[in-house]
Amino acid sequence: MEPVLTPRQARSQQTQERLLEALESLLDDRVFEKITIQDIAEEAGVAVGTIYRRFRNKEALLPVLYRRLDGKMDAWAATVWRGRIKSGAADDGSALRAVLRRLVVAHVRFYRDNAPILRTLYLQVRLDGELANPAVATRRRDLYQTLLEPVWDALKAAGWPVPTPSRAKCFVLLLLAPMTERCLFPDNTPASTLTMSDRQFVAELTEALYRYLSP
Repeated sequence: MEPVLTPRQARSQQTQERLLEALESLLDDRVFEKITIQDIAEEAGVAVGTIYRRFRNKEALLPVLYRRLDGKMDAWAATVWRGRIKSGAADDGSALRAVLRRLVVAHVRFYRDNAPILRTLYLQVRLDGELANPAVATRRRDLYQTLLEPVWDALKAAGWPVPTPSRAKCFVLLLLAPMTERCLFPDNTPASTLTMSDRQFVAELTEALYRYLSP
């Protein structure tokens, strides 16, 4: 995979942002494979040559899109725990359920808001493992370590043990796998067989995560 270069001139940065925004907009209506360089150029309002001066082909846009999503995730994570969380006593399990529900709701909203780019990158990473930037993966791991601190605090307040690193990884997998199926591939099985509202989905996933963490 070619290295991702950050444009140094402001005008070049603005052009790159326009290209990425154009690609994201096109992904709302069609899959990445059906999008051409010409489509991106027309959506961004630039000449085709402008794209080729920066990117060898449309696939070369993906690592930059991947890095852009990383920035969106950082901004999103900073908002997850803002505001008071309504709950009961810490020792009856309701506080932990309230924290878990906040976490699940935040993920549903993020996945819904960014479904086209998440779906595209999910599929492309599976096809081309080199797209999965190790540095981004490390930042994601660090992000979730911070993001889950309120969950571990709620566990401690309830007098329950904080999961080991391996169980914590499984917890994240149990959180994200249903989210991927439900929000990114709702028309495919198994998600297509699950007929329920988002409210029901949040309640069920919250309870499943709660039971996984309970002693």
